[in-house]
Amino acid sequence: MRFLLIFLLTFISINSQSVKIKSIDIASKMNGVSIKIYSDLILKPNQVAGWFNESTSWYYMTIHQAEGDTAALELTKLANPIREVEVIKAGESLQIGFRIKVPVENFEFYFSDINPELIAALRFPLSDIIATLESDQSDLQNNIIYKTRNKPIWVKVFYFTGIGLTTSGLIAGEKQKGWEAAIGMGMIAVAYIYETFIFSKNK
Repeated sequence: MRFLLIFLLTFISINSQSVKIKSIDIASKMNGVSIKIYSDLILKPNQVAGWFNESTSWYYMTIHQAEGDTAALELTKLANPIREVEVIKAGESLQIGFRIKVPVENFEFYFSDINPELIAALRFPLSDIIATLESDQSDLQNNIIYKTRNKPIWVKVFYFTGIGLTTSGLIAGEKQKGWEAAIGMGMIAVAYIYETFIFSKNK
């Protein structure tokens, strides 16, 4: 009976042990954003919940039986499209909020049985990804038009063709293993090297 009581107390103590969240790492991806949570103990699936509030553009993650330095965690280095990080201690749980520029279509959690870390993969709607690419492409084209005036015609062709191929390859995604992105970036690199190190010296 005594052994059983000791076992139960030990079991309860282990399972009620609070996890300390040490740091957060945010990385932009082509179709969303990856958020990695580092802790001192391995997190379990039943400890974590998440949801996206469309009206406020905040994605929230609640980690049960967890604690951490809220002030330090809020100083996490931001990456596009994350605008702000907010961390709140609520009872025995830690709530981490991320304010995002674009809506979150879906998300998944990836747990490790070896390392004390959790990855939250947030994915955005395809329409928002394409709109962002088109906006970036337009800005890049306008910048290149300004910079390539009076340059050889082939340099302009390499720039514009390279931009088109790169955009097509990125939209296609990694799973299709397209050649467009690699060729496109190569053409842009060749044109850049020529106008920076060769053309400028011959002026």
